[in-house]
Amino acid sequence: MASSVYHVDLELELNLTEPDLGYPELPGLWERLRADKRPVPQRQLQCMQCREARPECPEWMFLTERDGVRFASHFNTTIADHTTGESDQHKAFKERIARAAELGGFTVEVEDRARDGRRRTDVLVKGAGDLMVGHEVQLAYASLASVKKRTKLARDDGIAPLWTTVDPQRDFINHVPWAQTDNFPWKYISEGGDLQIRGGVRTLEMERCNIKNPEPCPVRVRGKCGQLHGKWVSTFPYQLDDLVRDTAAGDYVPVIVVGKRLNRRWWVRATDRDQYADSVGGLITEEDLQRRRGLKVIEPPNPRPLDDECRYGQDSGIRTTPRPARDGDDADLPLITKVEPYVSLPPPKIQRYMCGAGTGPCLKSPARLYACGWRCEEHKP
Repeated sequence: MASSVYHVDLELELNLTEPDLGYPELPGLWERLRADKRPVPQRQLQCMQCREARPECPEWMFLTERDGVRFASHFNTTIADHTTGESDQHKAFKERIARAAELGGFTVEVEDRARDGRRRTDVLVKGAGDLMVGHEVQLAYASLASVKKRTKLARDDGIAPLWTTVDPQRDFINHVPWAQTDNFPWKYISEGGDLQIRGGVRTLEMERCNIKNPEPCPVRVRGKCGQLHGKWVSTFPYQLDDLVRDTAAGDYVPVIVVGKRLNRRWWVRATDRDQYADSVGGLITEEDLQRRRGLKVIEPPNPRPLDDECRYGQDSGIRTTPRPARDGDDADLPLITKVEPYVSLPPPKIQRYMCGAGTGPCLKSPARLYACGWRCEEHKP
């Protein structure tokens, strides 16, 4: 990573530590360069040292900003998004999803494209009412930024995206609605073999907090509170085919569960989502999270002199926050409690024994029990 870069077309040496890149006469230059989404070699950004001293070094660079720090990185084609060509396994997943939806009575469009050409969806399922679910099968590497961009394009078109993967460590897990299934060869998938969901789908279990429940009460330090406490558990056994049909029917819906360290995005039953919303005081939307991120104030870095040294392959010293488990550590999730109002029971009725003598019961009380039945003093044997 470098804090300086050379722009070939503009013939400018850009100092990324300066707010205006060292050229106050070109306002908005950083924003224009960051908005350039052409292939990296066409952006005309070169390593300043490699231009003359090290021609064998990959000299094309791209710009990045992280936590307010701007820097340029050498372009490495080995980690580029694989957007062309599909493996047999990828094709088998698409065919499996489409077949499952059609067997459920839903309309399917494979490789659906938006009119403006900006969006392409692997399998678009038209569900109940106006519901549309866009299935994206992502088996190869894709950057988180790319997945988020495609997710936004889908939402802008009124589509609920569902990203399917076989890798539990994919970068987009918990950043977009997702599901992880078993990893099998294409032939097994095409022939209808079981594809269990291993992540991304949860069920809300409510348990009474009483002496029969060995779990400690999350509300009281000691004892039991008598209310219902909930926890999210993996939905298992549960098949990919079932998820395709249930999401199209609206029985399973996406939800954002806000944690202390990590926000989870799961598919849950609609009834579980509503019960969760009642417990925590409402649901968080993507727009809410976007506004929260916009409130963060990042201090600008201190400007430094122009640096033309190439640091390709060197340790930059910039570290991202360690990533927690993708979808397993639920210790930071909010408490889910269903408070039931206390209902007092009516006092028990005092049974008064009455005489049953005569053609019609005497009904006098008090009465005593004899061999012939209940009798008052007047009718006792």
